[in-house]
Amino acid sequence: MASETHRVQGADVHVWRQGEGRPLLMLHGNPDSHRVWLPLMERLPAGIEAIAPDLPGFGASGVPAEQSLTLDGQAQWLEELVASLGLDQPADLLVHDIGGFIGLAWLLRHPGRVRRVVVTNTAFHSDYRWHFWARVWRTPVLGELTMAMLGAPLIGRMLFGQSLRVGGPGLSRAQRDDTFDAYHARTRAQVLRVYRATDPERFADEEGEAQALFARLPVRVVWGRRDIFIPPGFAHRFATDDVHVLDDIGHWVALEATDRLAALVAEHLGD
Repeated sequence: MASETHRVQGADVHVWRQGEGRPLLMLHGNPDSHRVWLPLMERLPAGIEAIAPDLPGFGASGVPAEQSLTLDGQAQWLEELVASLGLDQPADLLVHDIGGFIGLAWLLRHPGRVRRVVVTNTAFHSDYRWHFWARVWRTPVLGELTMAMLGAPLIGRMLFGQSLRVGGPGLSRAQRDDTFDAYHARTRAQVLRVYRATDPERFADEEGEAQALFARLPVRVVWGRRDIFIPPGFAHRFATDDVHVLDDIGHWVALEATDRLAALVAEHLGD
C-alpha cells in the first residue's frame, strides 16, 4: 500500500494505491473518502493496481481555489489527476454516488482512457430527483444550519448515524463512526457547493451520448436494493443487461457487501 499526494489545479489530492498491474480507478461518493474502498482493495486479486483518490474537499484532499463544478470542470479535474498519476494504459473505472458524476463525465470526454466500468449506486440521468438530505443541503441557510449541527459531536453523530443506519442497513457501528469522524468542516462545506451546483437536469445534454457509450463498453452495475438515496430502478438504466441488485444491501455496496462486490469486480475486470 502507498499513500501519495498529487498537486491538481493548485490543491493537494490524496491518493491511495495498492497492488500492481492493470489500473483500477475508484471514485467514492458523499460522505466518504478513499477509505470506503479499503476493504474491497484487500479482496481484489493480483494483477490489479487499485487507485483511490480523495475527491476535492473530502478526506485529506484540498479544494482548488477556482474549482469548476460543471461536468466539464469536474471531468477536467479528473483528467489532470490521471495525467499526474502517470497511467500508461487504459484504466478500469469503479464509481459510486457523486463519484459517478465525475467519473462518467470524464469517461464521456475520454472514452479511450477506459477499458471496463463498474457502476455502483450513482445516477447520470436528468429525471433523477434529489433525496431528502440533498434537498436540505441545496436550500440556503437551512443547509448551513444542518451542516453546523453535524459538526456538533453529540447531536451530529446521532443524526449522521441515523441516516447511515437507514440508508446503509449493512453498515457496522464502527463503519458509521469512522465515516462521521472523517466528515470534517471542509467536507461539509464542499458538500453544500457540490449539491447546489448539481441539478439533475444538467445531465440532459449528455444523457443520450452516455447511454450510447455504455452500450459499447463492458459495463457492470452492482446496486443495493435498499438504497433510499438513489432508487434501485436506476440500476437498469446504464444500457447493459449486466446488472446485479443485492436485495439485503443499501447505498454502500463496497462496505455492506464487500466480498460479493469483490467477486463481481474481479470477474468483470478479468473477462
